[in-house]
Amino acid sequence: MRGKILKVKTGYNPNSSSIGVDMVAFFTIGAGMTVLFNVIATFIDGIQVKQRARPGEATQRTPEGETV
Repeated sequence: MRGKILKVKTGYNPNSSSIGVDMVAFFTIGAGMTVLFNVIATFIDGIQVKQRARPGEATQRTPEGETV
């Protein structure tokens, strides 16, 4: 008779818990989502600034965020 696998425990080494691996994944995914959100928000803001600018004029922003 062959043995059965009763439980699988993931981790970096035999003394680590499975939550340690999950936490690294959560932090990595969270950091990636933050970077992705900021890139998309900057891209959308750039499109809006270009649409508000008049043709032939340079686009400048005031400290309040208004386009001059």
